[in-house]
Amino acid sequence: MSYEDRNYGSNKNEVEVSAPKSTSYQDTMAQLTRDQWTDFQTRYLPVQNDLLALASNDTLLTEQLGRNQANVDNSFNLAKQNESMRLGRYGLTPDSSAQDNTNNSLLKNLTNASVNNETRSSVDDLQNKIITGQGGAPKTLADIGGNG
Repeated sequence: MSYEDRNYGSNKNEVEVSAPKSTSYQDTMAQLTRDQWTDFQTRYLPVQNDLLALASNDTLLTEQLGRNQANVDNSFNLAKQNESMRLGRYGLTPDSSAQDNTNNSLLKNLTNASVNNETRSSVDDLQNKIITGQGGAPKTLADIGGNG
């Protein structure tokens, strides 16, 4: 396969590779280096800039904190519904005393605070991994808040 016929994949940022203009070794290597640099700038640099942007702002954190509140609310509502169904099998209804409501509210707020603290720690670790270039950082983007 000749230099001009190489297929670099069907990437939307595909780089136009030009054929060497002269046949000298130095000119060919210089052209290859220029083509590689252009390829890097169009294919990899935008992804790298996106990762660095995620590492330097709190977009990930604010998005996950919003999801945390909804997840905690859903979990507590589901637990309340399950308890109601469990007691309903025996013909009982759950007691909703003021003390029970207070305890449930305190537990819900403590759970939310704990989940948010774990999220902050996870996002901080992820951002440090992105900045330092440790492996696996892009894979972990989907795992934020999943280890709680």
